[in-house]
Amino acid sequence: MNAKLLLDENLSPWVAETLRKNDGVDVFHVRDRGLLRTPDSVILERAYREDRILVTSNVDDFVKLARAREVHPGVVLIEEGDLLRDEQLRVVRRALTILAGERDLLNRVLRIWSDGTTLFDDIPAA
Repeated sequence: MNAKLLLDENLSPWVAETLRKNDGVDVFHVRDRGLLRTPDSVILERAYREDRILVTSNVDDFVKLARAREVHPGVVLIEEGDLLRDEQLRVVRRALTILAGERDLLNRVLRIWSDGTTLFDDIPAA
């Protein structure tokens, strides 16, 4: 899968810029879309409309939102919210490596920890 990403505002815009410039990833930060301080439900809908996987460390809120939708584009949940931007970049790159082997992330979430641990969940449950 060639993942297209939308990074939530709890991640550094630098991560998106670095992935775009250095790795050729199709990625935008919510700031790039004029969506700073926008409700999470609007962010998830925008990701869906743009066919982008949402990447966030706002785990609890986005799990609830994903469960409430019939269809979502997929979410990468970074399980630690206090990572420095270099750590965020490393974790997102790890997620991209994992996603490369997947068909898609439709209605699924990839939970990822800074130690490299990952877990896929179907949300909402099939």
